[in-house]
Amino acid sequence: MTDVLGILQLHRGKANAITGKELARLLGYTDDRGIRAEIRGLIARGHPIASTNQPPYGFYMAESIDEAEHYLNSLKSRLIEDAYRRRDFKKAYASAFSEEKQLALL
Repeated sequence: MTDVLGILQLHRGKANAITGKELARLLGYTDDRGIRAEIRGLIARGHPIASTNQPPYGFYMAESIDEAEHYLNSLKSRLIEDAYRRRDFKKAYASAFSEEKQLALL
């Protein structure tokens, strides 16, 4: 975990973001799944690691209140979008698997 943190210490500020794929390559991972798990752990330990899905893409150490708030707002937007997707899927699921439709499949 300290290797990920060490690299991210060199990527301060959004302008210096590094992709998960590049972090994985630098650390010898086959993909970025392990990197993402390590980053979640580092955040839980108090490191202000943010990410962006706008150029430059990737992870970075937030250096200002503006960067931190921008990241928090992007997380909030994702939560809202996920809530809508969950609501819509729940409706689709209820419709697709209604008792009547299930009986028709028999």
